[in-house]
Amino acid sequence: MLNAAALLILASATAYDPVFHDAFESPATCPNSTDSFRLTTSDIGYMGDNIPDGIRYRVGMTEYDNIWGHADPYDSIVTWPGRSNSAPIILDFNKQSYLSAHFTVPQDVQINMYGWLTHTEYSYGQDLTASISTSCGDFSPSSAACYIETTSGQVLTRWKTGASTAMCQLQPGQDYFYNIKMTDPNRPSTTCSNTAEVCAIGTANAFGQ
Repeated sequence: MLNAAALLILASATAYDPVFHDAFESPATCPNSTDSFRLTTSDIGYMGDNIPDGIRYRVGMTEYDNIWGHADPYDSIVTWPGRSNSAPIILDFNKQSYLSAHFTVPQDVQINMYGWLTHTEYSYGQDLTASISTSCGDFSPSSAACYIETTSGQVLTRWKTGASTAMCQLQPGQDYFYNIKMTDPNRPSTTCSNTAEVCAIGTANAFGQ
């Protein structure tokens, strides 16, 4: 039986993170489960597109292309690495959830291509932790270059299709997940109330060669 001190520790831990923040869910639950903490849908807003209603509603968040493959609500989808002018704001990021967006590196990808997502200072919501892994929701990837904890306005996990020790190395033809979570949902934020259940999280896509 747990003693009172152990119960207090357990209660405080589950209040912060009921399921997740140290590991990742099994493949059986992460990709398909509707009752897990994976963020599966959200409205998405766009910055700088001069569109009166710059929102896409109920977007499927399990695929990278659905998020960063668009730069406005009306354009056609572009597969990974997406659109270079994509700056989506994830409007419904639940504080206790995580984003795990699947993508496939093309077999014929150009070698030494590189890129990253940026966590914007506008609508930053909360400081973020990000990783790239072959497993859905994995925040403990084998390579340290594939994991980062950042503050607002900073670059999230960097990737490269050629050999690299400073960036997360991606292999042609391989499936990956870009994983994002709030480092600590209880941190004070200037753009998301402590009492709010969801935050708007601003992002931007960038890549080159």
